[in-house]
Amino acid sequence: MKNKRTYSLTAKERKQKRLAEQSKLNPIKTEEEPLTRLSEEQAMVLSQRRSKRTAFIIGAVVAIAIIMLIIALIVPVFMYIDNPYRNYKNVIARFELSNEMVLEYIIEENEYDIAASNFIFLAKNGYFNNTVLFDAGDADRDTDGWVRFGGYEKQPTVWEGGSSIYNNTQHHAQNKSYCEKFKAIPNKWFPDNVCNKFGYDLNADKNGINTTRLEDVGVLAYLYNDTSTEFQMSYKEQPSNYVSVVNNSADGMSYTIRELKPTMVGYALNNKTIENLKKIAATAQPTEKSSTTSGVIWCPPDPAIYIRSVKVYNLDEKKWENFNFIKYMTDPKKDGSTRYRGWTGKI
Repeated sequence: MKNKRTYSLTAKERKQKRLAEQSKLNPIKTEEEPLTRLSEEQAMVLSQRRSKRTAFIIGAVVAIAIIMLIIALIVPVFMYIDNPYRNYKNVIARFELSNEMVLEYIIEENEYDIAASNFIFLAKNGYFNNTVLFDAGDADRDTDGWVRFGGYEKQPTVWEGGSSIYNNTQHHAQNKSYCEKFKAIPNKWFPDNVCNKFGYDLNADKNGINTTRLEDVGVLAYLYNDTSTEFQMSYKEQPSNYVSVVNNSADGMSYTIRELKPTMVGYALNNKTIENLKKIAATAQPTEKSSTTSGVIWCPPDPAIYIRSVKVYNLDEKKWENFNFIKYMTDPKKDGSTRYRGWTGKI
């Protein structure tokens, strides 16, 4: 008797299993179509991503190039605004006046150490700002080739009826409020009278006096013998620099001639500066309108011309960054001499 074969699967299940095995060996072609479409979409997405990445990189490179070009164009402009004289080796002083004129000077700091350092110190600390040109030439005087400045807050003494009226606050050195605010010379050094700040008396630069250069057009000079803070600028050649002095006596007023003793500071950077000085001098009235120290008669521009600012460029940072004016002026020089003669109360 034959044994009856038993199956764990039904006939239907065995058929389904057989068909499944056949489908693995011979896949139905219609199932490839959705796979092909999916691959094309993925390729397109990848291509778009690559294009975006390339465009971003190109855009970034172009943007950086444009920024660098703009910087290359702008930086020189800002450098010029910060220092329009950076191509010069010398110290340059730039005067900006209330009549919109500009005066430019080469300051010979190494050549005329005392006078030039005094000028730079005052200019650097704003001493000349908002002060007047108090003398601009007078055809009636023996010499009329100078324009003078140095700390007058408005035009000094006006002559009326043969006598002078002087307001003690017309000059920085006589203005207590200004002296207290001038921190470049500490107040503690003048506990009794802060207005003595500008009473220093300096020696002359030996190679800056009695030189024919003082007779040249365009010279900037320091009046060391009469003041601590007054300077003059020439606009024409002249053999000497004399000024008229008024003398009051029992017999009335008389006039004499006195020589101012200057020492060199520097010279005009360009002809425009000299032409501007000539125009300023042309505005001065040929009459004795003003006087200052020791009765010297000045003839100011009319109307008054103010120095808005004096800026100095190309300074030696090692010298000027922490400059101590009094120490510099009183310390002995290499040859043992000093720049300083005393504290006399001069203005």
